[in-house]
Amino acid sequence: MAPWTASAADKLLRIVVGYPAGGAVDVVARQVGEEMREGGYNVVVENKAGAAGRLAVSTVLQAPTDGGTVVLMPGGNITLYSHVYPNLKYSLADLAPLATLCSFSFGLAVGPGTPAKTWPEFVAWAKTHPGKASYGTPGAGTGMHFMGVMLSRQAGIDFLHVPYRGGAAAMNDLLGGSLPSLATTTPNVVKLHQTGQIRIVGVSSEQRLPRLPDVPTFKEQGHPDIVLSEVFAVFANARTPAPVLAELESAFLKAARKPRMVDALEKLEFESMVLDGKATRAHLEADIRRWGPVVKASGYTISE
Repeated sequence: MAPWTASAADKLLRIVVGYPAGGAVDVVARQVGEEMREGGYNVVVENKAGAAGRLAVSTVLQAPTDGGTVVLMPGGNITLYSHVYPNLKYSLADLAPLATLCSFSFGLAVGPGTPAKTWPEFVAWAKTHPGKASYGTPGAGTGMHFMGVMLSRQAGIDFLHVPYRGGAAAMNDLLGGSLPSLATTTPNVVKLHQTGQIRIVGVSSEQRLPRLPDVPTFKEQGHPDIVLSEVFAVFANARTPAPVLAELESAFLKAARKPRMVDALEKLEFESMVLDGKATRAHLEADIRRWGPVVKASGYTISE
């Protein structure tokens, strides 16, 4: 792919995604890519799955610093990974945040593997059935993993973490009854909750979600510090020239604010949250500080 400059009429832009096609990050990347095309960008979404999303970051850092390659990823790939991976080969300083596109909270859902229908009932069940309470997540070292750690400590229950490679297998086990509960991104469980196949017993948002008015937050259930959210944001190599970064930032912000983009995110159960590069950096820096004590208290790290 040929590089482009700020004056190029048809700018070739590669959006790298560190997860398989069809997943949440990929779907959002393709949607914003469509909106970017209207701004004169020839967009290609490239899936570089591997190393829990870190491969995609490496791809951007190794690409030419001409603005032709960016990465769209969860903020946790920086905020959490800076604490989880002692040998992480990049930091926020290596990247130039361009824009935040959306946000979402985490939810804890229960299935037929437990008779509990509410969080207090689940805690009571866990205390009377030692060794049976477990929760699946899409992977170790994720925000969902550490939300479970926080819930376990605060509720005083033995809550076993069961990491999966992605959310599909975990959901199958939840529905099948072999996994009592699942901690995942809220958008993944909204429709199943609404149809009664599973029950969301708590969400990590500040307030109850409009699409889930019957689901209490963990904050209102006695866990005031379990107010957690995640964002999907776009980054370029920090060594990219300032004029190119400014043009990219403007283009992504314009695309993120388009009604069609906002509607698409809502259909996916995400919340439109548009932040410019400076605000995105400040948001991520705050999350780095917030997650540090949580990860340290858990004692969990990955030596890779």
